[in-house]
Amino acid sequence: MDPRRYPKPLELSSLTSLVEYVRKQLDDTGEYANLIIHVTDHDIVEVKTELDDESKRRTLAVVKAIIPAINFGRYVDVETFNIMMQSNFIPNVDSEVVLNYASAIKIDKGAEIADNGISQVTTIKTGVSTLQLAKAPNPVTLKPYRTFQEVDQPESKFVFRINDAPGCALFEADGGIWIAAAKANIAEYLHNNLIVEQGENAAENITILA
Repeated sequence: MDPRRYPKPLELSSLTSLVEYVRKQLDDTGEYANLIIHVTDHDIVEVKTELDDESKRRTLAVVKAIIPAINFGRYVDVETFNIMMQSNFIPNVDSEVVLNYASAIKIDKGAEIADNGISQVTTIKTGVSTLQLAKAPNPVTLKPYRTFQEVDQPESKFVFRINDAPGCALFEADGGIWIAAAKANIAEYLHNNLIVEQGENAAENITILA
C-alpha cells in the first residue's frame, strides 16, 4: 500500500484501550498480524507494524496518557501548593510531612528564612498562637501522577523549597531515573495483559520494546 494512503494512527489515552485494540488485531491474519509495541516515553506508547516489502513501517495507534500539569521548579503560593499536593500526588509519609509543613508556614513582615543551601529553617505555627522554628523536610520521596493510571506511579526524590512570599516549590532531584521506571512499569503491564493472558500465539505476534 502507498504510505501516503495510510490513515492517521488511532489516538488513544489509556493502556486499557490499547490492550483491547491489540487483542482485536490478533484476530487479523492479514498484513498487521505481527505488531511492535514501543514504549517511547513515560506517557506515550506506539503500536507499529513490522517492515513491509518496501522496508516501510506503519504506525497503527498512538497512546498518550492524560496526566496533570504539575509546576515543578516553580514557586507557587501556599494555597495553590497545598491543592497541588492533595490532587496530583499519591499520599505517602513524605507527602503528608510536606503538606503539614507547608500548611503551617508563617512568614512575618521582615522575617528571614535561614538557608544554608541544603536545608531551610522558618517559623511555623504549632497551635492557635504558638510559633516555633522548624527545618523544612529535605529531600523528600514523592509519587506524583506522571504516567498511565493503570500502572504504579514511580517514586522519586524532590527538593522542597520555600521563599518569603511565602511560596513553595518542588525541584526534581533524581536525574530523570523515574522515567525509566515508568517505562518499565508500562512494559510489564502490557506484557502481562497481552502476552501472559493471551498465551503463546500472542508471544509470537507481539514484540514489546521499552
